Amino acid sequence: MTTLRALVADYLTAQLTVLVDAPGHIRAGEDVTHPTRVAVRRTRSTLRVFPELFEVPKAGRLDDELQWWAGTLGAVRDLDVQGVRLAAALDAVPDDLVMGPVRRQLAELVAVRRGAALAAVHEALDSPRYRTLDALLHAWRSDPPFTAAADVGAKRVARYVERADKKTHKRLAQASKAYRRDQPDADELMHRARKAGKRHRYAVELAGPVLGKKADAIVASRKEFQELLGEHQDSVVAEGLLRELGAQAGADGENGFTWGLLHAREQEAARRVVRELRRFL
Repeated sequence: MTTLRALVADYLTAQLTVLVDAPGHIRAGEDVTHPTRVAVRRTRSTLRVFPELFEVPKAGRLDDELQWWAGTLGAVRDLDVQGVRLAAALDAVPDDLVMGPVRRQLAELVAVRRGAALAAVHEALDSPRYRTLDALLHAWRSDPPFTAAADVGAKRVARYVERADKKTHKRLAQASKAYRRDQPDADELMHRARKAGKRHRYAVELAGPVLGKKADAIVASRKEFQELLGEHQDSVVAEGLLRELGAQAGADGENGFTWGLLHAREQEAARRVVRELRRFL
C-alpha cells in the first residue's frame, strides 16, 4: 500500500524541481516568475498543511527562505498583473473622462518599478542567501526530513485535506464578518482566507491519487473561489497604486481625476467580490 510519505514526497519533488531549475531560466531572460511562485506556494502549502510530517526546525528554515524568495519574485509579478489590469481599466474609461497623460504616467511607473524589481531578483540570485536556499532545495529534493508520522497509509491524507478545508471556511467567515462590521483589517483577513483556500486546493492536488475524481471537482470549485479572492486582492493592490498615481499627478501639476475614478471603481469591484463570496460560506 502506498504511504503518506511517498504521496507527499512525489508532490514535493515536482515542486522542488521547478525551483531548482528556475535560476537558469531567469538568467536566460525567460519569464518564469509565475510558475516559480506557484511552485513556492505549493511547497510552503505542503509544509503548512502537513506540519506533523516534517522535522520542525528544518521545515521552518525552508519556509522562511521560500517566503523571502517569493517576496522578491512577487514584486515583479505584481507589477506585471497591475500594468495589464490598469491599462485595461483605462481602455474602459470614456474619452471625455480621460484627463491628462494617464497612459504615459502608468507606463513610466510600471517600467521603472519593474526594472528595479527585476534587478533585485538577479541580485538575489547572486547572494549568499540564495545559495543557502539552493542548498536547501537540493537537500529536500534528495532527502526530505520526514518524521515517523509520515509512515502511515496514503488514505490518511484525507484528514489533512479536511482540516485545510475547515480552516478556509473559518477564515472566510472571519473576513466576511469583518467587512460587515467595516473593520480596518478586513482586507488582510480576506487575503488570509485566500491563502487558506490555496492551501486547501494544493492539498487536494497532492491527494489526487487517493481522492480520484472527487479531487477534480474540489479543485474546480476552489479555482472559482480563488479567482474571486484573487480579484479582490488585485483590487486592493490596484487601489494603492491608483492613490500613488493620483498623488503624483497632482505633484506634477496634472489632473488626477481619472485615477480617482478608477480608484472608486476598484473599491466597488472589491465590495462586489465580497458579496459574491457569500455563497461559499
